[in-house]
Amino acid sequence: MAKRAPAARRAVVVPAALAALLAAPGARADWKFTPTLDLRETYTDNVALSRDEIAKSRLVTELTPGFTLLNRGPRLKLSANYQLHYYAFDDDGVEGVRHAQSQLRAGAKATLIDDLLFLDTDGAIGQQPVSAFGPQANGNGYATANRANVKTWRVSPYLLHRFGSSATAAVRYTHDSVDAGRIGFGDSSSDVLSMNLNSGRSFRRVGWGLQYSHQRVDDSIAPESSIKMVSANARYRVGEDFNLTASAGYDEYDYQSEGEATKGRFWQGGIEWTPSSRTSLVAGAGKRYYGNTYNLQALHRSRRSVWSINYSDSVTTTRSQLLLPATIDTASMLDRLFTAQIPDPLARAQAVEAYIRATGLPASLADSINYFSNRFILQKQLQASVAFNTARTTLILSAFDSRREGLSLIQTDSLLTGPASARLNDDTTQRGASALWNMRLTSRSGINASWTNARVLSRATGLSSKNAALRLAVTRQFSPKVRGAFEARRVSGTTTDQVASYRENAVTASLSLQF
Repeated sequence: MAKRAPAARRAVVVPAALAALLAAPGARADWKFTPTLDLRETYTDNVALSRDEIAKSRLVTELTPGFTLLNRGPRLKLSANYQLHYYAFDDDGVEGVRHAQSQLRAGAKATLIDDLLFLDTDGAIGQQPVSAFGPQANGNGYATANRANVKTWRVSPYLLHRFGSSATAAVRYTHDSVDAGRIGFGDSSSDVLSMNLNSGRSFRRVGWGLQYSHQRVDDSIAPESSIKMVSANARYRVGEDFNLTASAGYDEYDYQSEGEATKGRFWQGGIEWTPSSRTSLVAGAGKRYYGNTYNLQALHRSRRSVWSINYSDSVTTTRSQLLLPATIDTASMLDRLFTAQIPDPLARAQAVEAYIRATGLPASLADSINYFSNRFILQKQLQASVAFNTARTTLILSAFDSRREGLSLIQTDSLLTGPASARLNDDTTQRGASALWNMRLTSRSGINASWTNARVLSRATGLSSKNAALRLAVTRQFSPKVRGAFEARRVSGTTTDQVASYRENAVTASLSLQF
């Protein structure tokens, strides 16, 4: 069993990175600090998301101080959003609830030495589902059912050098950490060294690239593991808007399996087609050690709509997805939607942020549940979304179909799922869809409606779970820095042990202030 990274090492890396960021020349320019305060009063008929026969109703008072910190200087770009949620109940004699939780999302990019040394760093604190077969977060932040508090951070310095217009070389080191504080799911850290050399502008007809990476993961539960990859790729320009692509290389994973291959050669061929600035298509097919592999990224944007479809298959882990979540981001969809009206990227980003805050839209759309597992997983996922925008309404539709198959030994999840449910996450399928609609009634008021529905199936055991949520809200902007909302929601699904169902009906009145 691998030992955890020394605490001293973890304690030193983050402060050192922050010190380097703040010491960078010009880093202290263009800071913007915005304190916020949210007040919410909620009545719910199932405060702990318990099964129907033991559900308890409560009045919940929520106080949420927080802040947003931004910097857009020439050498440092930083954004951080933090909220501390306090919960008070009209009767504290109920189990399965928490009285406080934190949420953090922060990231920074710094230029330490011009045209040579750079630094990326980010961190997050938030609630994550433990199992796909249980209650999911749908506006009920005070329930503890099927949730864990996850803390992640990543520090990544890298060197970048350009050989004129011939080539660009990069060497990157990354250290990251995942701490879930959950029995059965290992706290872990990893070190990654990656290098690449890519052709420059002078290679107009034929482009090329070379890549190498080596990752080592230390885990408190699973054995130490490593991942190595070396590859080469080429691109041939057939026309101004059409390229042929090819890649080949070798993958080496050292996780323990039930006799299946964990390494081997790979190859892939594909196309890149960009007929206009509004339409793009990237597609490919090939072979890897686990079988056939495919990828697809298609995007089309018109003046009033954005269409997107993506497919990928890869070997991944829960920890890697916690570090780099891959949800369908509401802000990115709106950014593409507003491109025609607001060409400037910075002005558009500010407009999107203001729009989300004013309408109360969620940060992400429907996506598969990244449940806890200590195993290496083969994930095949299809995502599709479309957004429409008119003078008064915005409509965003999304859907997903995902399959996750366990590759490494099932024993590493025995403490997490329990012996009786050891095969629950061995082979799962998730399908779901969501709809999000906003209508501006006036320049200061609007209506939001959202619906999500998802089903999870364990192919190994035959067990299944459903989760659905319907929410309707009326919002009002009382002043540039004061916003109010009234929301009604209904959520339903199955409990974590899958032997009973739960339902929640709730109404919430809220007031949000910016200082």
